[in-house]
Amino acid sequence: MRLYRLDHFSYWLDEVMQGFWIQGDWNFFWKSLRFDAVHPPLDYLVSRAVETLAPANWERKLPAVFWGTATITVFGALVARRAGRVVGLLAALLMACAPFHVRYSQEFRPYALGVFGLCLSLLCLDWYLERRSVGRLASLYFVCLATAYTLYLAAVVLGLAALAMLIEDSFAPESERRHTARRFLLASPLFATALFLAYLPWWPVALEAWRRPPGPLAEPVTWQRVGRTLSFFAFAHDDGDPFRWGTALWTLLLIGGAVLAFRGQRLRFFLVWGFGGLLLVEILGQLHPHWYASRRFVPAGVGMTVLISLAIARLGTSKRALWLAMAALAACLVFDARGLTQYFREGRPDWRPLAEFLRSRPRQERIFTENQYSELCVAFYVEGSQWLYRRGRLGRDVWNLDGEMVRLTWSWLPGRTAWLVLAGDPQYRPLRAWAKELPKTVFPSAEGGAVLVTLDPAMRETVLMKIQGR
Repeated sequence: MRLYRLDHFSYWLDEVMQGFWIQGDWNFFWKSLRFDAVHPPLDYLVSRAVETLAPANWERKLPAVFWGTATITVFGALVARRAGRVVGLLAALLMACAPFHVRYSQEFRPYALGVFGLCLSLLCLDWYLERRSVGRLASLYFVCLATAYTLYLAAVVLGLAALAMLIEDSFAPESERRHTARRFLLASPLFATALFLAYLPWWPVALEAWRRPPGPLAEPVTWQRVGRTLSFFAFAHDDGDPFRWGTALWTLLLIGGAVLAFRGQRLRFFLVWGFGGLLLVEILGQLHPHWYASRRFVPAGVGMTVLISLAIARLGTSKRALWLAMAALAACLVFDARGLTQYFREGRPDWRPLAEFLRSRPRQERIFTENQYSELCVAFYVEGSQWLYRRGRLGRDVWNLDGEMVRLTWSWLPGRTAWLVLAGDPQYRPLRAWAKELPKTVFPSAEGGAVLVTLDPAMRETVLMKIQGR
């Protein structure tokens, strides 16, 4: 599933930016990552290594496919160790089919590697608590460090979930596990300090990202947003799906699994991982608002899959309720299949048809865009991934108007056909109203249904007079 239709869509803006960042010399690479500061550098380093093989755009996604697929095995093994083999197999199956996880296992971004590092770190911690050894401790240390160097929020959720596991196992019935957990809990400040010292090279960048003024206002917590988040982790392929019957079934199973985890042994830390992680990420989002997207909850949402598995497995332990367990599992898989079908059909934008048309035009024809969002996406597919590294001078001009129509008065050359792309965010109503009467072609596969406006030189004087009249 993670390989299916890997080249069916183009990149969206964040993937385009990762494609730009990994180009050029090392100075450009590190300067770009420090300027962006949205994610730590490990996944970018992996992508840069792959770039030496001159990959196609879809081939750049193969590491994410690998991390996402490996997560299924690691996640299932962790759950099996804590909750039993049946629950572990169910958790692995549900994770394999979860639309949100399939989506981010196909994205040219750090989420797949970050979630893999989170799950592997918790597995290594459970492995160490089972039996102490220097090798197991070293494995735990380096995997935790790799997670912190991949995804900020994965590291934050990892710290919370690991602490919950240590506290829970400090009261485990097995004497060796209980003793090891208590010793590790006491020594955890030293372990955290060792991680921090190894993280010092990137720490100033992380601080700079936190100190930057927040973009939007914090999005208020409403029942509608709670429903969107639950739908995202249930069966939706993207943000924005309302709370429907499938999400209602998933929520009932989630509540039942939460009750079972609270009553069970070695299962309570899953509650902290799922619900506590969601709450912690939300608090950070309120303290330092960023553009809202459900993907920021992915490291926490993975933990909720365990609770669904617990509920289904518990139903299956009773002969009378076995049919109900089978029906619940079948329903989950059917809803997963529906979400995946929608994702594979229309789940991402495709800028390539628009770009292919523009590439077919003479190179002297300038391309204007409504905003920087569409400028970067169009330039990536018209000019290539090195467009930003070479400061946009590969032979064709792609200019961002940023909604300012007056820029056309000196940048649209007399006697030359030019093109205006209306797509992405933000949208500028005056610019769109000005272009309304000009010839245009719609490319529905591009983000938001891109409109390509033909700037005919025969109409130049007339339409520019309208700008001056404004």
